Amino acid sequence: MAGIQEIAKKAGVSISTVSYALNGSKKVTEKTRARILKIAEEYNYSPNLAGRMLKKQKNYIIGLYLHDFDGYFYSHLIDGLNKVLSKENYEVIVTTGGTKTRDFISQGLVDGAIILDSDFPDDMIKKYAKSGKPIVVMDRSLSGKNITQVLLDNESGSNQAIEALNKADIDCFVIITGPSDSHDSNERLAAALSAIKKNTNKPVKVIHSDFTVSGGRFAAKEIDDIKYEKIGIFALNDEMAIGLIDKLPASKIGNEIKLIGFDNDIVGQYITPELTTIDYSKHHWGSVAAETLLDMIDGSNDVSTKKIMTHIKYRTTLEKFEDND
Repeated sequence: MAGIQEIAKKAGVSISTVSYALNGSKKVTEKTRARILKIAEEYNYSPNLAGRMLKKQKNYIIGLYLHDFDGYFYSHLIDGLNKVLSKENYEVIVTTGGTKTRDFISQGLVDGAIILDSDFPDDMIKKYAKSGKPIVVMDRSLSGKNITQVLLDNESGSNQAIEALNKADIDCFVIITGPSDSHDSNERLAAALSAIKKNTNKPVKVIHSDFTVSGGRFAAKEIDDIKYEKIGIFALNDEMAIGLIDKLPASKIGNEIKLIGFDNDIVGQYITPELTTIDYSKHHWGSVAAETLLDMIDGSNDVSTKKIMTHIKYRTTLEKFEDND
């Protein structure tokens, strides 16, 4: 494969002229640029990307670090994020589950990072942020130089869920949690317990689970043992709620058993009975995270923590209570 020197020799120009042409500089004419690009293509020239990045203040690449790529949630979040970045000529590297790509931040291969990955350690995020690269976190409360939070308003969502269940004439609450190390699960649980304590004397049972459909199925076994006639269940994500629907008596769901999930997974509207859930815009969340990171990259002094708002999507498992008072 030829290098920049061979292209310059073939074109009969200086190495700097070739560099200007390859980098889109206005220092060369369009005719010269076209001739040089044609020669570069003939030689199958590929620039040393890492070297070019080290010479530039920006390389217009963002690192997006996710826990996984599975399902409806991530596709909408990535789309919202990418549409904002692409308007500013940024490209996105999306990665999950590895450690090598994390070094892209400290090595300057990306201009900044957006993190929604519970496996990405806090101390490593702080270390990379100290190297000068801006970082937006979407899954934890973490502050420090070059770190900004764009978080889901879990507290508001949980309050809405408990208020709706409390209006539904239930005898007790059941909360199905996610993993113990999940920021979202812990925030939702704390807010739900606080709302119950503040607004009612009804008993509450907490069942610890794992944010999976199978975890919801397993939790259904414990619910069968509850002696109260009317039960209000808050599953802290929709997957567990779907597992509950699969195992609990279908005739009771929406009647003696009121159920609400969280996240508005697309599956929830197609199962029977349809799942009432806490909804929010995944697309908007991604957009706000991208806009925040761009502000940080551009050196804005007015970058602060942002919250993504939630609302209830009522369906069959918990119909809206009409207060006529």
